[in-house]
Amino acid sequence: METFIQHHRVAFAVSCIVGLLAGSFVPSYSQDAKFATKGIIEIGGAVSFSSYTPVFNGESSEDGISILTFAPQIGYFLGDGFELGFATGISLLPGISSISPDEGDGITLLQLFAAPSYNFTTGSETTFPFIEGLIGYTSLSSDGDDASGISYGGRGGVKIVLVEHLLMTVSGQYILMTFDPEGADERNGFNYLSFGVGISGYF
Repeated sequence: METFIQHHRVAFAVSCIVGLLAGSFVPSYSQDAKFATKGIIEIGGAVSFSSYTPVFNGESSEDGISILTFAPQIGYFLGDGFELGFATGISLLPGISSISPDEGDGITLLQLFAAPSYNFTTGSETTFPFIEGLIGYTSLSSDGDDASGISYGGRGGVKIVLVEHLLMTVSGQYILMTFDPEGADERNGFNYLSFGVGISGYF
């Protein structure tokens, strides 16, 4: 439990640092920057309520776990509305394991995602619904055992301009994580559902 708390403090600290860095850029850029337009950079982080459901041999377990997670993200607008993002995440799951499920060891997950998205304009300069694809790499560590695999899914929600250069994001996402051992016939991993609120800066 002590290790679990320590890791969450580290994840929270990383998210805070990202947020502070984003805020430090705000005063040095033009006040005319419009969100969701070409050339805009978005930096921030999110706090999410997440539900993980283990999958063994293609079958979902009835025993899941819910947990708070922290994830920093950065994105660049290649064109109006079109954003290419990169996201990371650290999750610590006590008491379940996709490597040795009978023992119930805790898990540390590290996620790295490419996150292309489209931000819709609605006629409002403060509200931007968005959809986002997620594909990337997830590394899993459980009591000395390691595994990794490809994860994919999607996220959707709305970004709200609170004040100039500052956004709040409300979103939900669903991700399929796969950690198939060699020779496995069916999928092993997690189904990951989360709902979160994030704060980010744009410039």
